[in-house]
Amino acid sequence: MRAYIFQSMPDRFDLSVKLSPQSADAWYATRYRTKMNPGDIVFFWMGGDPKFRGLYGWGTIQSLPYFKKEWNAWAVDIKYDVKFANHIRYEVLLKDHILREMLIFRVKIGTNFLLDDKQLKSLIGLISNMNQTIPNIYQNGN
Repeated sequence: MRAYIFQSMPDRFDLSVKLSPQSADAWYATRYRTKMNPGDIVFFWMGGDPKFRGLYGWGTIQSLPYFKKEWNAWAVDIKYDVKFANHIRYEVLLKDHILREMLIFRVKIGTNFLLDDKQLKSLIGLISNMNQTIPNIYQNGN
């Protein structure tokens, strides 16, 4: 099981409005698409203005990547599992010595950002400490 951050921008896809738990959607699968598999965890990040920037929830990948003709690009199907009661602002993540090294802080352009194991565990701990629902990263013996 891998974990990713998928980034949107508020002028294209406003997560504060459109992220609806238990609904499904398709997202661009650009970087790391050869690594994406059903069951992988996705954290949803909105970039742009600092007052909106941060994590809004998480979900799971539902399909292998496929070429979506109407987009002329690769896509992956996801399910939104959890929308956070309040988004987790980027400043909170920057305070953590592990999370501040996430790729999304170093390469801000793109849709897909892979998390390493340390980043995933730190992120889950932070989300749990904020009394938000966390993904079960130990499913299927992983």
